[in-house]
Amino acid sequence: AAAGALTTMETVLLKRCRELVQQHLQKHLHAGAVFWADKAASLSSYAVEDAFWLAQAYYHTKQYHRASFLLTSRQLPLVNLHCRFLAAQCHTALLEWEHALDLLGEAPADGQPEVCPTTADIDNSNSSNNHNNSFSSFSPFPHVAAAISYLRGVVYEAMDNRVFARAAYIRALKLDVFCFEALDRLTEHQMLTGAEEKQMFESLPFDQQCGTEAPLVRALYATKLKKYEASPESAKAITLPEKLATNAEVIVSQAERCYFQCRFRPCFEITTTVLDADPYHHACLPLHLACQVELGDVNGLFYMAHKLVDSYPDKEVAWFAVGCYYYLTGANENARRYYGKSTNLNPSFGPAWIGFGHSFAAEGEHDQAMAAYCTASRLLSGCHLPLLYMAMEYMQINNPNMAQEYLREAYAICDCDPLVLHELGVLYFKTSRFEEAEKCFQRVMAISKANGSDLLSTSICETTLANLARTYQKQLKFTEAIACYKQSLTLVPDNASAFAGMGFSHQCLGQTSRAIECYHQALGLNADDTFSTQMLKRALEEDMQDGFSI
Repeated sequence: AAAGALTTMETVLLKRCRELVQQHLQKHLHAGAVFWADKAASLSSYAVEDAFWLAQAYYHTKQYHRASFLLTSRQLPLVNLHCRFLAAQCHTALLEWEHALDLLGEAPADGQPEVCPTTADIDNSNSSNNHNNSFSSFSPFPHVAAAISYLRGVVYEAMDNRVFARAAYIRALKLDVFCFEALDRLTEHQMLTGAEEKQMFESLPFDQQCGTEAPLVRALYATKLKKYEASPESAKAITLPEKLATNAEVIVSQAERCYFQCRFRPCFEITTTVLDADPYHHACLPLHLACQVELGDVNGLFYMAHKLVDSYPDKEVAWFAVGCYYYLTGANENARRYYGKSTNLNPSFGPAWIGFGHSFAAEGEHDQAMAAYCTASRLLSGCHLPLLYMAMEYMQINNPNMAQEYLREAYAICDCDPLVLHELGVLYFKTSRFEEAEKCFQRVMAISKANGSDLLSTSICETTLANLARTYQKQLKFTEAIACYKQSLTLVPDNASAFAGMGFSHQCLGQTSRAIECYHQALGLNADDTFSTQMLKRALEEDMQDGFSI
């Protein structure tokens, strides 16, 4: 036999070892995979295929340094894209971002493929470890170029280069529409605005790559895009098979739509249904916790936090839940401690940074709150909420110019969030632009009517009605103001300020007796209401003068 050629027995044994490697990997019996892959590599003198699967087995047993050394010492990342991808994955697992990026290299120009240098580019001093070019065609799975682009995005994101990360994820999706990980990163990390998501979505080659599956894949991916529409009509346009329509991921997308419309009760009911079937649904948990905070569900948060910490102490969402509990109970210092633990586990976890900001804002620490919101805005560049919260802080410190700037940015990203519209109305009211304020408050109420009675159960609707009534009063529209106060009282019947405002409107219309009645009701609810006391005295004097004149 020629030097280096395998005997018949060795060939049979090599084939059997390779089969055993695949069987053990599929069964997640990784120690066995390492054993048989090592033997296969020895039999083939570390052919690219066997070296790759041995490194893969090392990777699954968390022997990242060993896997990387096996590949790089034989210069396999230079001759095979799969080896290059696996070596970069090892350095990514070790958080060695620079090394990973060196292996992955810069992204090729648009339309250019991922390529490896040929063996001619390898240092000839290591020629004993070189392999023929024929081995570079080894390809155990398709679309490795998309996987490389995706991993390049992960590395860029970890290095806080989110612009390059976003471009890498989009490139990965264009190379392989089925690379869901890239879409998940773009949407879950809020890296694109709604308009940018739609533009990206429309540019994906569904028809070319998916064939007859294109409509289904397009519909499934559409459920991952932003849910900012004021009306769910666009959701009805997404047609899915009946069984997929009840899939948990699809249902969670409906919950997200409710959340961004401030319909927290329906959102909570949907997420509860999902978590009853799958208690640890990763995408659903932050949304469920946020709803519990909005609804003041202290007991539910306590239970969820304990369950998550017991089950997933190494996950950021578990400690985020603990932070939410302490925030809701007013223990802001403890809340920050656990939000900090959450961000230590995952510095890119935006909800924890928003929680940080809320805990500072609750104590009037405006500078620190804005610093936390600024970090959240950088991490969630496609989300309007951090910008909205920064605007609210500027309103608190009486800086309407900066508040307006951030509100306009938030509005540009999401022009149908009731909270954004409400805060814009408040800003216009404070700067005496009452007609613009009236339009904003009316749009909030229009959204509530479009969504049925769901929004009317939330505090934002009652507050909007009260502010709209005050805006009408500023424009001397007292009849409209009275109607708003009456509607507000159907939501919160024991609101003393609403009775006082309604009394003032009646008084301005010359309806003194009705004004007196409203002031009495206001003082019955709040005996220390100075405004109602003074206006009641004046109304009684006016009523007496009217009586004498008669």
